[in-house]
Amino acid sequence: MQINYSVASEAQLIAEHFEVQVDDKYHATYNAHPTNSLPVITSVHPEEISYFHWGINPGFTKSKSVSAKLLYAPIEDITSKPSLRKNLAHQRCVIIADSFYAWQEVAKKEQIPYRFHLQNNSLFGIAGLWDFHETEEGETIRTFMMITRESLPSVKKVTDRMPAILNEDFLIEWLNDAHTADSVLDYVRPFTDEEIINYTVNPKLADPEFNSKALWEKVPPANQFGNLTLFN
Repeated sequence: MQINYSVASEAQLIAEHFEVQVDDKYHATYNAHPTNSLPVITSVHPEEISYFHWGINPGFTKSKSVSAKLLYAPIEDITSKPSLRKNLAHQRCVIIADSFYAWQEVAKKEQIPYRFHLQNNSLFGIAGLWDFHETEEGETIRTFMMITRESLPSVKKVTDRMPAILNEDFLIEWLNDAHTADSVLDYVRPFTDEEIINYTVNPKLADPEFNSKALWEKVPPANQFGNLTLFN
C-alpha cells in the first residue's frame, strides 16, 4: 500500500479553514512523500501549524526505504498496540491535505496512479499520530503517522485503504487533550462517502523530487514506467 498526498492550497486558505496561524515556512507541496517535513496541527499547539517529518527524519533513512509501520497506523490496529495507544491518548494531530494519491494494481508489477479530492479541491484534515525522539546531539525530532481506514466505495476500485479523513465537525474534538480514552477513535469514523472525485495522473508521482502542479492534471492512464495502458 502506498498513499501519498498534497497540501498545496494557499496559506490564507489554510489559516481560514483550520483557524490556525500559518508562518512563512509553509510552501505548496503537490507530492508529499515519506521523510518530508510537512504541516500538521497538534493537540499541544492547536492554534498554529507545526512541521513534522512523515515517518522519520531523512537523515535516519540512509537511502533505505521507510517502513510502512512508521508511515501508516491502520485504525483497526491502534488499540491493540501499546505504543500507538500511547500516541492516541496524548499525541494526536491533524494532517493538512487537499488531495491524496493511490496506485491501482492492474497487472503483475504494473500500477496506475490516481488522485482523489473533494469538491472544489477543498481542504480536509487527516487523522494522525505524532511522536518524538532525541538524537545523540540532543536535537528533538518530531514525526507523524497517517491513520488509515478501509476505503469508502468511491475509492475502493483503486485501493483497499485510504486516509482517515476527519469530519470537519469533529476536528476540534480530535485535538481536544481532554479525550484520552480509546473512544476518541469515534471521531475518525463518522466521515461519510461525500463525493470523492478521482482521475488518473502523471506517473512521475513516484518521483519524490517531482513537486509540480502538473500532478493535479488529469492525464490518460499510464503505469509507473510512463507507458500508456488500456487498464482503467
